[in-house]
Amino acid sequence: MTFRAARPAPFVSTLAAAVLAAAGAFAEAPPPGRHVKATLVAETDAVAPGRALVAGIRLQMDAGWHTYWRNPGDSGLPTRVRWTLPEGFAAGELQWPVPERFATGPLVSFGYSGDVLLPVEIRVPAAFTAKEARLAVRVDWLECREACLPGRSELTLALPVRAAPRPGKDAALFAQARQRLPSSLPGWTVEAAADPAQIVLGVRAATGEDVTDAYFYPLEPRVLDHAQAQKLERAGARHYRLRLVRDPNGAAIERLGGVLVVETARGRRALPVDAAVPAPARASRE
Repeated sequence: MTFRAARPAPFVSTLAAAVLAAAGAFAEAPPPGRHVKATLVAETDAVAPGRALVAGIRLQMDAGWHTYWRNPGDSGLPTRVRWTLPEGFAAGELQWPVPERFATGPLVSFGYSGDVLLPVEIRVPAAFTAKEARLAVRVDWLECREACLPGRSELTLALPVRAAPRPGKDAALFAQARQRLPSSLPGWTVEAAADPAQIVLGVRAATGEDVTDAYFYPLEPRVLDHAQAQKLERAGARHYRLRLVRDPNGAAIERLGGVLVVETARGRRALPVDAAVPAPARASRE
C-alpha cells in the first residue's frame, strides 16, 4: 500500500477538455455538485493509534447521472481528492470498484451510477494522543448525463480516539464495497500477447469455471479502442482468449494493467491484471 496525501493525476480526453474549459471546471472554486451527493464516512466509530482507519468517499448520484472511474475512457475525468489530516496521518490511494460502461455515440466511458463508495486506508501514527481526530477532504468530480458539470464538496469527519474501535454506522457500506473491488482468485491466470493491431489476453479459468462473457477495463488511457467489441474465444479446456483492439493513436506498452470482469455460471468475477506485453515478433528475412 502506498501512502500519500493523494491527488491522482487526471486524464483529460479531447472532448472532456473542451467541455471543462467551457464550464471552467476544477477551477479554484468550482460549484458544488448539483446531481451528486458526496459524504465522508468511516468503517469504525473511532480512531485507534497505530491502527489503520478505513474511510471512504460515498457518491450518491441522481437517476441518469454518472461520475467516472480512475480511467474515464474516451471522455470525462476521474474523481480526485485532496486530504487535510492530523499530523502524522497519511492517506493511501483511493480504491476503485469495478466500473460500468457508458456509451454516447462513438465514445465509451467508464464510471459509476447510483451509489458508490471509494474506500481509502488512512495510516494513524502510534504516538497520536489527541482525544479526537478530525479528517477533512476536498472531493472534485465530473457529473454527466447529456451534459457534464463539475462538482466539488468540502467534507469533514470527526472521530473519537479509542484503543478498541467498534464497527460504525456505515460499516455495511464497506462490506458491500469490498465485494465490488477486483481481487486475485486461486486458479485464475491472465497473460498478454500483442501484434500491431491488437492485444490478446489469454485467460486460464479456475477448475469448474465456465466463462460465458468477459470485458477488460484498462487502467491507462489511449491503450485500447473502447468503441470496438472485445471478442471472447474458447481456446481449450479452461482456456480462453479475449481479443482487444488497440487504440490506433496509442503508444506501445510493455505492461498492461486493468480489471478483467468475467461472467461464469457461478457468478461474476473481477480480476486485477498486471501482465507483461511482449513486443510483436518481427517477420524473419530469408
